[in-house]
Amino acid sequence: MTHDRTAMVIGAGPAGLATAIALRRAGFGVEVRERAAEPRPGNGLTLWPNGLRALDAIGAGAAVRAGAMPAPGTSMRSKAGRSLYEVSGPVMDTIGGRGVGMHRKDLLEALTGVLGERPIFGVRCVGARTEAGRAVADFADGTEARADLVVGADGIRSSVRDGIGLAEPLRYAGFTVWRATIEFELPPFPGVLSMGGPSQFGIWRLPAGRVYWFASAPAVEGARESRPPAFFENWHPPIPELLAATGSEEITATDIYDSEPLRAWSVASVVLAGDAAHPSMPNMGQGTSQAFEDAAVLADCLGGGAGIESALAEYERRRRRRARAAWSQARMLARIGGWRNPLACLLREKLMSFAPERAQLARLERLFTFPPGPENDHRRPGDSYG
Repeated sequence: MTHDRTAMVIGAGPAGLATAIALRRAGFGVEVRERAAEPRPGNGLTLWPNGLRALDAIGAGAAVRAGAMPAPGTSMRSKAGRSLYEVSGPVMDTIGGRGVGMHRKDLLEALTGVLGERPIFGVRCVGARTEAGRAVADFADGTEARADLVVGADGIRSSVRDGIGLAEPLRYAGFTVWRATIEFELPPFPGVLSMGGPSQFGIWRLPAGRVYWFASAPAVEGARESRPPAFFENWHPPIPELLAATGSEEITATDIYDSEPLRAWSVASVVLAGDAAHPSMPNMGQGTSQAFEDAAVLADCLGGGAGIESALAEYERRRRRRARAAWSQARMLARIGGWRNPLACLLREKLMSFAPERAQLARLERLFTFPPGPENDHRRPGDSYG
């Protein structure tokens, strides 16, 4: 099959694969290249209704849902287990749907199946540019690839972003996140985030009797301790049991960074998507879902027959404010979640416990709506979902 336009997608993570699927539907011939030698299985992750609807828009929703487990609600607790905030599954259904948990490996396999072609692995992109009206991706082995469009979906340390001069300095957030996925039987269990001082612990059930957990705590940049701090063992059940059941070799530690919003997401025929376009802290759990929104909107803009550069400008116009809102909310939650003063932490718990439910549900509904309505699409820069 011949295509009038071609695209080179750099990065074979969820953002890159979803973008490739979307661009194929928009009529592009697409090739995906990835610097890693093989797919990186990663860990568990969460997807929210907006991300799932974006996948529906590109024809990948059913395949992804088949490997995911809907949560019977979402909740926040104190480190002692006291409920601070909870939304049941049926209530979630009234505001757009439930979050789901799944393993990154399963997500990659589902997206690769929809794409119908395995990415090219072990090819490291070192930059991108536009030359003579064509987008060019440069690789570490001295080769280059030309296409009508190059998409940098290569993560928070994007070489494509650096190559087109759009990088902002990454800022260390001051904390490390430890993650693991283990076999562990839990009864039907809402997605739980527990808070104590400046530290947090999250639990999500996955299919096949697995549990994804993550812990975050202040840490020295680069220290990368192999296990979370021992104080988590004194938090409410089943946190101590999960930690005891997890071997150190099953845990991945990651220092957390973000950056100030980029001044632009594209230069000529090179464009960014996912974490490459909007590096954000993980506190909203929206990173993958926002990347899927990018993919759907990018393809929609490019599929309308407009020139590539004008389509990229429209993509950024439609996505920038919503991604900025998620970035802003994540940074705010990280700041509040990092409070250390015991009185401030007590105030935080009271604010969560007594916040008006209607306002909280309205905030979630705005976040879960995709495509966004006019009230979301025209938010002022810096606005949050609150």
